[in-house]
Amino acid sequence: MAETTTVNPAWEAKTINHNLSVRLAVKPADITWYKTICPGIWYGCLESDSAIWDSPLTQITRFDPGGFFYEHGHPDGEEILVLQGSFQDETGEYSPGSYQLNPEGFVHVPSSLEGCLTFVKLRQHGGDGRQAVKININDLSWQPTSIPQIKVKPLYQQEGFPDEVWIEQWEPGTTLPQVIEPKIREIFVLQGVWADELGEYPAGTWLRYPANCPYIPSSPTGCEVYVKTYAFRHLK
Repeated sequence: MAETTTVNPAWEAKTINHNLSVRLAVKPADITWYKTICPGIWYGCLESDSAIWDSPLTQITRFDPGGFFYEHGHPDGEEILVLQGSFQDETGEYSPGSYQLNPEGFVHVPSSLEGCLTFVKLRQHGGDGRQAVKININDLSWQPTSIPQIKVKPLYQQEGFPDEVWIEQWEPGTTLPQVIEPKIREIFVLQGVWADELGEYPAGTWLRYPANCPYIPSSPTGCEVYVKTYAFRHLK
């Protein structure tokens, strides 16, 4: 994934892409990296609302070699997908492809000896009884869908919680007719190129399609993408 185009000296609360009714795409070259108060930790913020202190936050977190967070908890939970390098906390060491959903109240001290890159969603997984998930997507088998050119690896679905998470694999040259979905759909491109009628999006791009937003998805090269759907806004 691309390195920073702009480096700000320090992270502070910001309002970025907070309007869930707006369609958007953030490519790697668009990301600004912010230095945090934790040693060797950088944020590439994708979604935040500084007007709400505990608002949902979506970001890419970069650990320099030896970087670490101080001990902290996770009200309303967190989601982590390791993109590059090795991520550690008290529960173990996690290689690329490792996916975690840590429910409300989880506490840890994350670090990385060699450095790593993680896709992170915070304060979007509240509610009593939510199940924890720890799995590596590379250990899962692809499952067929109703569309032969698209396969999936389910990561999270639980009765009583409207959000769902999975990985999709698209064959090269796949194009679908116009799609209109009732929920918000987020996509993070892991490999290859995702596309729609507005452009093409390389690995490292984060997209959000609002509920009832028409779009025409495709993949000229084939791709693997992280997908999350949720209602507007069920999360708080």
